Amino acid sequence: MTTLTLNSIHARAFNELGVEHWHQNQLSKAITCHQRALELNPQCLEAHANLGLILAFQGRLEEAIYHNHQVLALDPSAAKAYSNLLLTLNYSDQLTPAMLFQAHQQFDERYALPLTLTIQPSLHLPPLSAISSSRRLKIGYLSGDFKKHAVTYFLAPILAHHNHQQFEIFCYYNNTIIDHITTRLQDYADNWINCYSLTDEALASRIREDGIDILVDLSGHTGRNRLLVLARKPAPIQMTFLGYPNTTGLTAIDYRITDQYVDAQGINDHFNSETLIKLPHSFFCYQPVADGPAVNQLPALDNNYITFGSFNNLAKLSPTILRLWANVLEAVPGSKLLIKDRCLREDADREAFTQRVANYGITAAQLILEEYEMAPGYLKTYHQVDLALDTYPYNGGLTTCEALWMGIPVITLVGTKSVSRLGLSILSTLGLTELITENPQDYVQTAVNLAVARDYLQQLRAELRTRMNTSPLMAAASFTRSLESIYNEFKI
Repeated sequence: MTTLTLNSIHARAFNELGVEHWHQNQLSKAITCHQRALELNPQCLEAHANLGLILAFQGRLEEAIYHNHQVLALDPSAAKAYSNLLLTLNYSDQLTPAMLFQAHQQFDERYALPLTLTIQPSLHLPPLSAISSSRRLKIGYLSGDFKKHAVTYFLAPILAHHNHQQFEIFCYYNNTIIDHITTRLQDYADNWINCYSLTDEALASRIREDGIDILVDLSGHTGRNRLLVLARKPAPIQMTFLGYPNTTGLTAIDYRITDQYVDAQGINDHFNSETLIKLPHSFFCYQPVADGPAVNQLPALDNNYITFGSFNNLAKLSPTILRLWANVLEAVPGSKLLIKDRCLREDADREAFTQRVANYGITAAQLILEEYEMAPGYLKTYHQVDLALDTYPYNGGLTTCEALWMGIPVITLVGTKSVSRLGLSILSTLGLTELITENPQDYVQTAVNLAVARDYLQQLRAELRTRMNTSPLMAAASFTRSLESIYNEFKI
């Protein structure tokens, strides 16, 4: 056996060991294993792919982007790697909306457009003549996240409130995980199809056979997406919604469902391959966990110092936002910053993060680092937080809603990208415009001003849950009617 062959075998072994560490949220150990695999075999595609994902989770975006490019250099046909790259680019504070759009268009040109030859002419119809009004519309939702996942907090209330006299609901589930959320969602669907084992061509054929009128992608370029199924145009009308607040780049997807805040008129319209359809309020419809903890008293009243918090994944902690957080901490004497994330389980991972943020002026003494837990348990950590700081350029979605539900105001910085306007959407819908900032200086000043307004923070803390309960953000029935009215527009 040659040295080259032995190296390849050992590289695969290190890669597999890295995957095991990754599954246990031991990211520093996983990274070491994948790096060792590449030392043995620089062309180990799997190690490059895994590093691209793990380094993004740690917020080391430039390194993650490098490894995604290495995968594509080794295997230009790796559409999943290109999707991983696009998702990572959304977190970057170095790209303009035009640059992001161009990268998404390249995905379409490279992977999706060549599949247009597989589109069946009988289904390639103008949208307004594709659906008969004499029967229920068949709506197909396609996702790999019909389980305990951020997307289901916003999807479950929609599925629970669909009008089954007007709509026949199909859920195409691209995953093998079955949990209590999966079971609940199955009860809401008229038809449940486990499609993980189906090839793209087979799934496209199944969707055609089911006669789906409107196919709704819920993943975009996130994990377990099936965008190349939509590229085959298995339904006459195709939309993307919820899971990926940006264009997919696919010309085969007709519409993207959004709102007036995330995609305000004239800001990003021309950076979408899809036609934008805007819901009247936020495109988020939030449903909190039923057994979550009660809101507590403002912790600063006992601590005598302010605790800022962010429970967003570390990929969203860009250099821009870390510098702003350092400025906030410096301007509020004695304040702490609580970061909670699944990537902070091991001592080595916490040390790596501490060293990373030190480069931006945040000291170890100012940090409280905790590992992420599943809801509802992890929501109790909000009992330690006085004020939440949103991330930028990729704002929080579920984390913002959860913080607000726990009585924590969230200060957001608005940008021009769709992902930089999620906080604007949520806070505007709640009428919390005083928490919305348009530039870095205002972001810092708003945090500083609120840090000393402790009576106001306590008052807001006591009122926020009721405010959310009575807002369009949690009006699931009316939200679903608005969505259904969009679907009904395509009846003749």
